[in-house]
Amino acid sequence: MIEKAIYNILSNTVGLAGVQIYFGTIPQVNGQSNSSSGNSNPYIVFYRNGTTPYDSKSGRSTLDDADMQCNIFANSADTVATYAETVRGALDRTSGTFNGIVVQSIQFTNEATMFEFNDTYNTKGLFQISQYYSCRVQPVYL
Repeated sequence: MIEKAIYNILSNTVGLAGVQIYFGTIPQVNGQSNSSSGNSNPYIVFYRNGTTPYDSKSGRSTLDDADMQCNIFANSADTVATYAETVRGALDRTSGTFNGIVVQSIQFTNEATMFEFNDTYNTKGLFQISQYYSCRVQPVYL
């Protein structure tokens, strides 16, 4: 799973020390997610948006193209921008084996900025940058 590789890469990136990294969902603290509990720690939530297998004439796919999204959150515009730059630097054009997953390439494809959510979502003061990546990875069959 590409998620294991991305978690490994981000967790071992020096510039992200102290940043909480989650796959899929934001854990709840006292019955509330980080975004609404007043937690001021920066955090990253990433997940897979879809996967396209490459067909093979001789059996299963030997390469998948996974579309990944990384959402970076912090309590200031400068902080979220700095962490977004760090995430991109860690992931873009990366290849290798991470946590047992063979990654052929990770390519940055897009970024969206969503500064300061409003009171409707109970997240005033929370800044977000979403980054999108195309990841070519060898699938793992058990």
